[in-house]
Amino acid sequence: MTPAAYRPDIDGLRAVAVLSVVVFHLNSDWLPGGFAGVDIFFVISGYLITGIVWTELAAGRFTLKTFYQRRILRILPAYYLVLAASFLVAALVLMPVEFDAFSMSARASVLFAANFWFAQRIDYFDQASEQDHLLHLWSLAVEEQFYVVFPLLLMLLVRFAGPSARKALLLVLVLGAASLVASIAMAVLAPRAGFFMPHTRAFELMIGALLAISGAGTRLSQPQREVAGALGLAMIAVSFVLLSEELAYPGGWALLPCLGGGLIIMSGAGGQPRVTAALRWPVCIAVGLVSYSLYLWHWPVIAFARTLGFDPAAPTTTASLLLLMAVLSAATWRFVEQPVRGWRHKGAARAFGLFTGLSLATLAITAVVEATDGLPQRIPPRVTGLMAANEEWRTSDRLACMSRWRDDSFVLAERGQSDSPCRLGAGEGRARVVLWGDSHAAALAPGVDAALAELEIGGLLVAKAGCPPLADPRIGGSEPDGTCQQFTTRVLDEILAVRPDAVILVARWTLIAEGGTGVDLRFAPPPSDAQRLARLKALDEAAEALAARFDEAGIPVILVHTVPEPGINVPSAIAVSERFGFAEPAGPDRSGALLRQQATRAALNRATERHDWRVVDPLDGLCGAAGACKIAAGDEPLYFDSNHLTVRGAEMLSPHLVEALAPLLGRD
Repeated sequence: MTPAAYRPDIDGLRAVAVLSVVVFHLNSDWLPGGFAGVDIFFVISGYLITGIVWTELAAGRFTLKTFYQRRILRILPAYYLVLAASFLVAALVLMPVEFDAFSMSARASVLFAANFWFAQRIDYFDQASEQDHLLHLWSLAVEEQFYVVFPLLLMLLVRFAGPSARKALLLVLVLGAASLVASIAMAVLAPRAGFFMPHTRAFELMIGALLAISGAGTRLSQPQREVAGALGLAMIAVSFVLLSEELAYPGGWALLPCLGGGLIIMSGAGGQPRVTAALRWPVCIAVGLVSYSLYLWHWPVIAFARTLGFDPAAPTTTASLLLLMAVLSAATWRFVEQPVRGWRHKGAARAFGLFTGLSLATLAITAVVEATDGLPQRIPPRVTGLMAANEEWRTSDRLACMSRWRDDSFVLAERGQSDSPCRLGAGEGRARVVLWGDSHAAALAPGVDAALAELEIGGLLVAKAGCPPLADPRIGGSEPDGTCQQFTTRVLDEILAVRPDAVILVARWTLIAEGGTGVDLRFAPPPSDAQRLARLKALDEAAEALAARFDEAGIPVILVHTVPEPGINVPSAIAVSERFGFAEPAGPDRSGALLRQQATRAALNRATERHDWRVVDPLDGLCGAAGACKIAAGDEPLYFDSNHLTVRGAEMLSPHLVEALAPLLGRD
């Protein structure tokens, strides 16, 4: 039996792979390692595609034109249908900035470079990724890159060494080993890029290629077949349960699902073991047949549901989304995939014309969207006004100020000059107050600016996104390469050298212990109990160490607690509710905000009490005594996303900042 012969168990394996990914994306708590279904897909693709290419090369009838004709007809029609549908929905529900970002992702997807695009922008496991409606196309980009490179390598091998299976296996082993080494290294040294890159995923495809060229499994006895199938199923089951986003992935961990998938493929190469009979059930085969369309549809369905405020993990929503995915997938398979496959006998011109036309049309649309900054003409004027808060952040001096701290060297006093975008308060005299923190500090800067102006005092903003003002290696911020620790250590040394009259510490402290790094807290899985306790201990000890350093230098400190986190993109939510007649979004209530902050406040309060720090509580300025916290004042949002204050929101805290600063600056 050749690798290209129909294998019902492989369709069943496809079903397992795609359903695991769908479940993981609905709620990662249900199947923590469900993302490994993508790795199984890579093994299957490596097996099937290599089987076709190598068989035809060995027979002397392989041509790139025919190969790419088949790939185009297999992949592109459903691919572009989902892309077009996603574009239409995005045009209806996304605001200009979001639509612009969506268009950029679409352009990268059309060029089959989505993996490179997303590697630069996001972490696959970050909650912010859940708002990128085309994220799943990264894996198809990896496969397309494999289709471009690997057949050419096999062609060169056959041309110069003949159709030698032994030499082809040697090539596959060398490529696979090099890829595995690179994957292990990058999973630790550059995990974001390592997750998406083709050279860190190639070993998964090479496992399939190895099986295809070697014909492994064709000579297994029935007992050996049963053992291989059982072991493969067990490895996949274990990977779905034990793997998690906390691991350095893919790296060596990806061998677990990949070898499991490979063993199942091998066990059925020359016969069908009883242990894998479930994979050949009609329902599994049916899901496997539509698995490509299901994979294409599932993520936009889930991501747009989140955009509209639905929780995919809620039982009613889960059932509705699964039904919608099933209908869309079955219809796409029946009315798009199947009819177009018949075109393979009608010449290559039709396939390549389809590819060229669809690609150019989509690229033209993305060019229009990006040239107009997201087609703001789609949005009613009042809604556009609400979204201006986001644009304000993108073009503000606060953002420019944060970017300037990327320099290898800086002097705090120089950054506090009157013409610096980092300058706050009165324009004359030295910067007597330093506002230090992460992006929440930059967001609060207008409030501090107003407070210092009222007190006629100059100040300075020192901020780096994702980096809380704690020089502790256990609190590394959002950048895994140690950049945050280097930055905070240098800033602390500078502050201790210039000795300002006061330091204001601001951060999204809740992230350190409670998690929820992304756009919407409703969909953010909490850390484990062990992780949470370790992070709280680190926060307590880091705050104490920082306080001791400031005490030695005689520098007073004002701590600003975390703002109440609405957990939704506030301008977008208001705009969507306005446009579609949904209920006006409400802010968190004070008790809910306190509950989320309870543990981090307790850890920080120990430092404030022991070292006589002053405290500013944003809840006092943004929340009622017992009711809901404000997310808008009139028609103006107080947050420009899910957790950062707008200028108006920051200025609402200005009186509280004046009250805390005045005694320290001799302005009682």
